[in-house]
Amino acid sequence: MKDLASRLSAVMDAFPAKTALYCVDLTTGTPIAAIRENTRVVSASTIKVPILCCALQDVMDGKLSLDQHLAIAPADFCSDTEVFEPGYRQDGASLWEMLYWMIVSSDNTATNTIISLLGHDHVNQYCRTIGLTQTSLQRKMLDFQAIAEGRNNYTSPADLYRVFSLLYHGEILNKPLREVAFDFLSRCRSTDALQRYIPDAVTVLHKPGGLDHLNHDAGIFLTEDRPYYLGIFTWDGPALDGQPQQNRLIGQLSRMIYDAMKGESEK
Repeated sequence: MKDLASRLSAVMDAFPAKTALYCVDLTTGTPIAAIRENTRVVSASTIKVPILCCALQDVMDGKLSLDQHLAIAPADFCSDTEVFEPGYRQDGASLWEMLYWMIVSSDNTATNTIISLLGHDHVNQYCRTIGLTQTSLQRKMLDFQAIAEGRNNYTSPADLYRVFSLLYHGEILNKPLREVAFDFLSRCRSTDALQRYIPDAVTVLHKPGGLDHLNHDAGIFLTEDRPYYLGIFTWDGPALDGQPQQNRLIGQLSRMIYDAMKGESEK
């Protein structure tokens, strides 16, 4: 285990992309590997995890209800939706279902609808309240005009560790709402990064994100003996959105950590 960080760094440095990684033993709070973990990077869809927690906090505070209906404003509709497709579900859905699709299918129409409900400033204030220092929501999903104007969404491997750690240790939300978050994150349908090369049946609570030249994945491996957080971020790389090169790297690094953690637990 003691040479794991150097082996990870060698693989990361050999790949033609910028990279950052953070892995923490959730039982002890001990970092297993920390490589540029505080680097602030464009978040892509990983920012949907703090958005989820912010919405659930508002439910806990009585400001929102999971049952309330959310209509989809035309400005919030994204053509990449696989849920709210033309001629189907155009009338919207409950907050519960919008949150579900935001996490499970990374649906951008659902996400934009939730951002409209919460507001950018409210999400950012929530992030500051729970101790996130690198996370900022400045635009809606697929708002390329905002990007051209210099506004983007940001986070870091260390910030996402804090979110997942607070959830795991029961330090935010109440138990029923944490269970909602855990359920959604465990159902994430994108499994081609952190779990790409994992041969065992292990529950992973996670959220990936991808854009052209950018792929991230971050979450919790609920291994039986040593649950751990792992966030791997790659950007300025060769992969266009949907291409596998950077997810293969994430998968390779994840497998190295998984094998090391498994080996330690078997000693």
